[in-house]
Amino acid sequence: MMNGMLELTDCLGLDYYFVSLSTESGVLIIRSLNNYCKPIDKAVELAEITGLTFGEEGELEFICFDYEEDHYHFIDYGNHLMPFLSNVLRPISVSH
Repeated sequence: MMNGMLELTDCLGLDYYFVSLSTESGVLIIRSLNNYCKPIDKAVELAEITGLTFGEEGELEFICFDYEEDHYHFIDYGNHLMPFLSNVLRPISVSH
């Protein structure tokens, strides 16, 4: 499990969430760290991800992808989120 910041763009626009991330049986589980701020509870099927991108913005690394009709954007603010997500998502990028 890893904690991080998610920038999620959906039909309502862009919003930010503090989330915990874990994986289970080919699914990335995204849940709110607490329900006092914007609650979120998503299950992303790894095999259904499209537009997977690894990159940098200034000195910060990011990973983004699309799932269903939402755009997910994760930035590593020094909490080592990128190694966690890379291990989860790199096999997906190789298979596409």
